[in-house]
Amino acid sequence: MTTPRWKGLAALLLAVTMIAAACGDRDDNGAADNGDIDNGDDPTEESTELANPEECDSYNGTEGVTDDTILIGNSLPQSGLYSIFDQVRIGIEAYFSFANDNGGVDGRDLELVSLDDQYLAERTRSNVEDLVSQQGVFALLGMVGTENNEAAQQYLEEQGLCVPNLSVATGYPGFGDPERDPWIINGLPNYALEAVAFAQYLKDNEPDATVSILAQNDAFGSSYVDAFEDAIEGTDITITERQTFDAAAEDTAQGQVTTLANDGADALLLAVTGLPCPNVLSSVSESGWDPLIYVTLTCSSKVLMTIAGDAAEGTLSTRATYDPGDPANAEEPAVIEFREQGAAAGLSDEDMDELNVAAGWGFAAYLVQLLEASEELDRATVMNTAWSQSGVEFGLNLEGLEWTTDGASDPFGINQLQFIRRTDGNWVPEGELVDYSDQLTAETGD
Repeated sequence: MTTPRWKGLAALLLAVTMIAAACGDRDDNGAADNGDIDNGDDPTEESTELANPEECDSYNGTEGVTDDTILIGNSLPQSGLYSIFDQVRIGIEAYFSFANDNGGVDGRDLELVSLDDQYLAERTRSNVEDLVSQQGVFALLGMVGTENNEAAQQYLEEQGLCVPNLSVATGYPGFGDPERDPWIINGLPNYALEAVAFAQYLKDNEPDATVSILAQNDAFGSSYVDAFEDAIEGTDITITERQTFDAAAEDTAQGQVTTLANDGADALLLAVTGLPCPNVLSSVSESGWDPLIYVTLTCSSKVLMTIAGDAAEGTLSTRATYDPGDPANAEEPAVIEFREQGAAAGLSDEDMDELNVAAGWGFAAYLVQLLEASEELDRATVMNTAWSQSGVEFGLNLEGLEWTTDGASDPFGINQLQFIRRTDGNWVPEGELVDYSDQLTAETGD
């Protein structure tokens, strides 16, 4: 590319003041009538485009778009230790079916090509090469994993390709810097936001707490650890023990848990996802250690919590969306709508009870509203619209939570979280939905 757009995604957010490009709403000719979507306010009319085709060595803005279809690509673990995340694909495909039955996007059907990467970054890279260079997809959607998406962006950068990577299933802070790489946008809350929220919880409730940390030895784990360390600086909260494990090779961390249990801290930050998460919870319970445990938003799914069983009781997490499998949410309008539309799209009751399926449904709902809000069905136009949306409501987002992005100054669509506590086998809300963006900026400098 003539102007580098990707210079080390491992860095955290930079403070910049650019505002994303404005794109008015396109005429809704035959677009899906999606009752769970509100495109929000019109973007600012005068702003600077972040996604610039002139910076691309090879640019085809309408690749994957025909008069009849829009081809979307996806790579995620369909097999192996992290195969639970294949449920994201199920949710995406179901929403595509629902949208297509209601007119698609400007009369075009959405088609998904999804490949298995087993949560291995090198396979994600080869899958993206296939999806982009051979299959010719218009955009990528709902790709799972921090290092997996890093591998995807590295490939695209090396080839000088500018392909939207939308609503990625990771909250890695490094994907929230559109000045560095404007072609990827998060679909989950910033992991650093979760860590700052937990730090604030301790400040409010256990201001003298000692904390142990168990984290994956990858970008996922370090995102939580770095932000938490910054957030407790200057307080009486202290970290007394840190342990890591190899998430790609280990499905348990028994030895690390033994070390942490011997330390006996008041609280445990568990920066872990996938099957290792419930395994660690079981190990902690068996050790006799009884700390206040925070599990990541990505660990809070019904399947993983069912595996943990009683070992998950009393743990804390956060949420930005309703869990459709929780009976306490059954009467929420967003959940009722999801279950009606999901059933019509072929989802079983079991599918609709699973949070990862709901996440995939939400990623696809985000895509449809984004395409409909874009002035043109062109890759750069879609990305610039993604960086300039205000007050968008879609999927199973909590009531009162509105997706808003303002270019590089506020690139994460979700800044609000609500604490939940595992109680009698269900997640019970604890407190109100809180905006933690100010704490994130003040305490981590992001």
